[in-house]
Amino acid sequence: MPEPQRVVIVGVGLLGGSLGLALRRRTRARVIGLSHRPATVRRARRRGVFHEGFTDSARALPGADVVVFCTPVETIVPLARRFAARLKPGALVMDVGSVKGPIVEGMKSVFHGGGTALFIGAHPMAGSEKSGVENAAADLFVGATCALTPAADTPPAALRRAADFWRSVGAHPVVVSPSVHDRAVALVSHLPHLIADALALTAGRWGQNPSERKALRSLAAGSFRDATRVAGADPDLWRGIFDSNAAPLGRAARDFQRTLGGLVARRWPRPELRAAQRFHDEFLRG
Repeated sequence: MPEPQRVVIVGVGLLGGSLGLALRRRTRARVIGLSHRPATVRRARRRGVFHEGFTDSARALPGADVVVFCTPVETIVPLARRFAARLKPGALVMDVGSVKGPIVEGMKSVFHGGGTALFIGAHPMAGSEKSGVENAAADLFVGATCALTPAADTPPAALRRAADFWRSVGAHPVVVSPSVHDRAVALVSHLPHLIADALALTAGRWGQNPSERKALRSLAAGSFRDATRVAGADPDLWRGIFDSNAAPLGRAARDFQRTLGGLVARRWPRPELRAAQRFHDEFLRG
């Protein structure tokens, strides 16, 4: 693809840092980092995340061909509104937020008309329960699906640019509507996080005395570690995600509660356990 001359990454934590490392390793783009925390810029500079790093948007944004917001979901639209006047017409603006409907809708009032930048929502399905630029990895997006959620009036050429951008860092772009995306990730991403939190809380409440806590530590094996791994993620970040996708997540959680309650009430019937096994095996096979 014709590689962008200047890519600005807003927020250089795990995802932003990984994106910068990937771009520097795999493309010829000039990578610019923007963070409001000087300490974050210093850490990212030591990791080699960007060519230049700034805390001042007036220095980072002018001339950008591509801008990618890698900040918490609830901050993306407000930041875009603050920065929009600094972006040149035709610049491609994307985000990496794991909720798309509210962001795509909010961006309609920020970028509209022929004389503005172009926004396309993006969600690379990659990450970790760890956070911070110190955990960034250049290969984080390799082989990962990246959902692109264009609006109805998104120019096809802009969508192709977005797809080419994510391919350049090793991701596999797929196009999906914002509403379908949000309902799907409520089930396959957000609900698993919420279940991990609930399981960790349940275990923590049971193991209140030293003998119980010792038994938990001694007997917990792979199933517990796997099921609670993502409970180690940043709670502030995930509360923002839960809030932003509250309606689809609420429906998914209620469905899960009914299913779990039914399994318990019917004493875990074998046909349903087999059905779960079949779905699991078919899902893994694709």
